[in-house]
Amino acid sequence: MNRRDLISHFDRLAEFTDPMIERDIEAYRKGLFAVRVLDSAGNPLTGVPVRVRLNRHEFKFGCALFLLDQFGDERRNRLYREKFAQIFNYGVLPLYWDTLEPEQGNPRFASTSENIYRRPALDLIREYCLENRIRMKGHCLVYNSFNPKWMPRDWRSLKMAIEKRTREIAKRYGDDIEDLDVINEMYTVYRNAHGEFGCRDLPVCDEPGHEKWCFDLAKRYFPYSRLFWNEGCYETFGQTQYTGDKSRYYLMLKRWLGEGAPIEGIGMQFHAFDASEAQEYAIYNPYRAMDVFRLYSEFRLPIHLSEVSIPSYSNEEADEEIQAALVERMYRLWFSRETVESIVWWNLADGMAFGGENVFHAGLLRNDLSHKKAFDVLERLIRHDWHTEETLVTDETGRAYFRGFFGDYDVVAEEQHKECRFYKENTGYYHVTAGPMEQKLMISHR
Repeated sequence: MNRRDLISHFDRLAEFTDPMIERDIEAYRKGLFAVRVLDSAGNPLTGVPVRVRLNRHEFKFGCALFLLDQFGDERRNRLYREKFAQIFNYGVLPLYWDTLEPEQGNPRFASTSENIYRRPALDLIREYCLENRIRMKGHCLVYNSFNPKWMPRDWRSLKMAIEKRTREIAKRYGDDIEDLDVINEMYTVYRNAHGEFGCRDLPVCDEPGHEKWCFDLAKRYFPYSRLFWNEGCYETFGQTQYTGDKSRYYLMLKRWLGEGAPIEGIGMQFHAFDASEAQEYAIYNPYRAMDVFRLYSEFRLPIHLSEVSIPSYSNEEADEEIQAALVERMYRLWFSRETVESIVWWNLADGMAFGGENVFHAGLLRNDLSHKKAFDVLERLIRHDWHTEETLVTDETGRAYFRGFFGDYDVVAEEQHKECRFYKENTGYYHVTAGPMEQKLMISHR
């Protein structure tokens, strides 16, 4: 298949989809805001110029931080840190049990821990995120893969070990981890019952009620983190797996939510590689994708595009151009969907993926950390196309109104500076009919 056909396949009715996407970005990603300028006595100031500038989106544009300080030279370590913070405001911390606690009772939390490739110590990642105001997501708590060799085999000891691990992670990082993938890739988990499936090995996953047990456990120790169920690309968007309200993932979520499991978010991976031609046409079909989001939005839970890999397959210019074109189209579509809260690219650069996945060249940067066209596309979307920066003038009430993307703003009036947070969920819910969100700025020298 000529991969350029995927672009024309996505665009075949662009005169219909493009206006819909732009309309929905305007409707769901922006709000009406007001800055009120007052003097030191609290009186409104009229005719004052006010400059507002978006610094950081509320929407979570993320990436896995598995390669932080993982290079053999300081130059590339520095470049990785710079390039990540250049466009991302959300980072994923690796909680895989086998590398977080390779030796029983000695978790690799401290920055001085022995290095394991693609698994930097959690303290190191937290320090970087706090320095750069990057929100954090943990991935993943109870997983049917990547478990330590010392893991207990009997039911009671294994569950006690999982609870101990959960308690220790929460004690150290519970205040920092905003979101948490509690379980991951449960769709084929019954393989445990038959064995011989490589790294997939967590026998308790096959137990009836396992999903609810995991979420109840996570809520006990992470009461203020949002808890996600994460599932694979083809299990969510796949050619045969997505069958509307008869889809397995949908039915699993519906069942366990009905059983009272504290599932608070839906993860949908988008590793778009190693697929048949029919699968590619299915997952790059904009109408089909919109239908997926329409269905899962019935739960009224935030949706994360949780692990995104759109490959270029090589570093040839033509292949990188196709990757960039698909990245732009998919990000615009995802950003426009009302309940989508986050898009997380998985491997920032080529050559840094898990195992054989490196053959797909699914990074935004090349192996030497130079820009691919896809990186430049994302930077333009996030920092230019979806950016708000205006100079306003206050009215007779001292207010200056503007419509902008939800996020953190720098506001400057008469050399007085304030950081203002205009978030959709400022009060825990989006009250559309309550009027503009307002922030006050005091001019002390008047």
